[in-house]
This record gives sequence, structure tokens and C-alpha cells, in this order.
Amino acid sequence: MTTILKAIARIYEKSASGRHCSTRDYTIDYEKFLRSAKIADGDEREMAERELREAETKSNGLFQVDRHPRSRIAERLRLSANGGEAWLFEQIGETSPTQKRAKLANDFQEMATAMVPERWQQSWLDWFDQLSRTALIGGNVHPFRNDDYEGNQALTDAIKGVLCWQGASLIRYASTAILGDSKQLGKMEARLRPALAAITGSDALEDFGILQKPRFVMFHGPLEIRFGDKSNDFSIFGGPIALSETNFSNNCEFITTAPLCLTIENEDTFHELTASNPGILLVLTSYAGSAVRRFIDLLPQYMRFLHFGDSDPAGSDILRDLREKSGRDIHPLLIPDIAIQKHRPLMDSDHKMLKRLLESDLPDSLKTHLGVLLEQGIPVNFEQEGIPIHKVWEMITRECSSRRR
Repeated sequence: MTTILKAIARIYEKSASGRHCSTRDYTIDYEKFLRSAKIADGDEREMAERELREAETKSNGLFQVDRHPRSRIAERLRLSANGGEAWLFEQIGETSPTQKRAKLANDFQEMATAMVPERWQQSWLDWFDQLSRTALIGGNVHPFRNDDYEGNQALTDAIKGVLCWQGASLIRYASTAILGDSKQLGKMEARLRPALAAITGSDALEDFGILQKPRFVMFHGPLEIRFGDKSNDFSIFGGPIALSETNFSNNCEFITTAPLCLTIENEDTFHELTASNPGILLVLTSYAGSAVRRFIDLLPQYMRFLHFGDSDPAGSDILRDLREKSGRDIHPLLIPDIAIQKHRPLMDSDHKMLKRLLESDLPDSLKTHLGVLLEQGIPVNFEQEGIPIHKVWEMITRECSSRRR
């Protein structure tokens, strides 16, 4: 009898009734069950039917074989919603799905007792309480897993470790300190991010002082950094400079004679521009990290900013992000008179991003450009590298001249 009941249990576990709380009896077509169990014919079928009748007799109504009222042909197997599951898994000596859900819910309640920094404590408790209630009804408990207690505990330790981290360290150092393995934090990052976002509103390890690589900013042009009566003049260097964020102390001061600061998305273009820089401040940045944001914050408030990025929606989104995170009125450097012969059609993701960008706080000049993209599609040669460097300098000179007027 145990063999046939185990076959029923395996099918039940995968059903909606097995995965979630249900107030209805669970039924399965009789012939479908025999076929799925590969016992639809011959002696095996006869033995299986005898075991099913025996199970029905011993279950006290918790397990039944529904039969046609007149022909008495078996039509369905029925497991009572009120105690049927518990009886079935007791018979085969296994933990029932309901018991597993209850254990997972209890695991989350225990995980919630861990102490985290006070500012996150309430949201930590609320999150685990929600996970516990979700587990009871068989809902999605991502980033945790339903049947991996040790893995769930390790993930909880990692989340707690990140929330409690102090200072700034590279990820492998932090991983060793938190989990005893230099690679584990990196492996868990995809699961850590939604957890951190749910608890704190931020999903970036960098925001908690855990860095994939040192925070630095790359720049070129006239810039002097003063520390009290000492200073470093970087204008004497012909090539780009990379400085760590840790060099920007609270008492340092940025001095520059540059008429504007140009942020540049693409590294190749950045290096090309540094080779012929006439005296403006060039800063390399895609989506700005904390070092770039700190660098921009230390520049004079009166300074003018332009951004040179790719002419596709993603390039415009980088400017949106830079404006929002820096708080500066950064305008796009749009290069006119570049012949565009081909456009590719917009995908759904392009439509969504363009509409979101058009509703954001971007300069009108860029919104006009985005409107054209929405109407015509994305130019095939949208990347910065397709624009001659001399045209970039011509446009920057024109922008500076219009500013002086």
C-alpha cells in the first residue's frame, strides 16, 4: 500500500492543493493517475487497485475512490481537504507540505530575531513577518528557497552582515569577514539585492560600504585640490588622472579655471578628448558611482556642466541618473549635422524607457531628441565613437560662446 500512496503523494505535492492552502478536496482522474504511475495494465494494475481499495478502507473517509453511481466504475481518487493530506503523508512516513510550510514560516520568525542596526530593525521585522505569512500559504518567498534551511540561514547571515557593515571594504574582504568565504558574498549578490531593497530601499552593496572595486573617479583638465595650506595641481598632467574617493576629505577644496565640466559616457571617447583637451574639465562616468558624485559635489557651484553620451535611450537615462544624483543642472551635448541613414525599430523596452524619460526632469533639448527617437526609431550609429572628435570640440566651443553672450 505504501508504494501506491507514495505515487499519489508525489503528484499531490506538485498540485495547487499541495503547494498552497486549500479548502477543497483534492481529486485526480483515476485512469490518469494509473497511467502517470505506469501501472495502467496487467498484474501491476490489479495489485494497485487492490492497494487503493485497502487504503480507502483504512482511511476512515479521508481517502476515497469516487465511482460512477450505476456502473461503479472508478472515476477519481479523492483526498479530503479536512485531514486527508496529513493522513496520506503519515502513512508513507514523510513530512506533509503543510508541515513543511509551517516549518518554513517558523524559520522566518526565528530569523527575524537577529539584531540589525536600529534604523533597519523595524523594516527587518516587517519583512520577515511578511515572508512567514507568505510561507504559510505557499507563496513565493524569493530570495529564499522553500526547502533549503541551511542556504536560507546563510542568506540571512549575509543580509545581516551587509546591514551591519561599517566603513568601506572590497567585497572579497567583507565576504570573508561575514561568511568565512571570500567568494560567497559575490555568489549571493543576485539574491542579496532584492532583500536589501525590501528592507532599506537600496539594492546596491556599495551603499553599505561593500565595493566591487575601489571607488575612484577618472578626470583630466585644470584642477587644483587644496588641503588647508597644501595643494595638488593636476593641470600639469597630460594624461587622465584616477583618484580614489578616500582622497576627498571633508576639508578639501576644488579650484579650477575650466569654463565648464564635460562628463563623458564612453571611456574610448574620454581618452580621445583628453589628448586634445584645450582646457576644460573632463570626467569619465556612465551611471555615476559615489566617487564621481563626490567629485562633482566639490566643484564650484557656479560651474557649468555638459554631458556627452550615446544618443540612444540608455545614454539619455545615464544623464537622467546623473542629474538626479548630483543635483546639478547638467545639459546634453547634442552634436548636430550628423547624417543618420538607418534606424532600427523600437522594442517594447525602448518604448517604456523613452516614455519614462519624457516624463522626467530632463532639459527640453534632450526631450526633443527623445521625441524624434520615439517617432523614427533608434539610429544604428548612435554611439559616441561615431562622432569625429573635432566636431565635439566645435560644439563645445559653440556652447561656451553662447554662454558668454
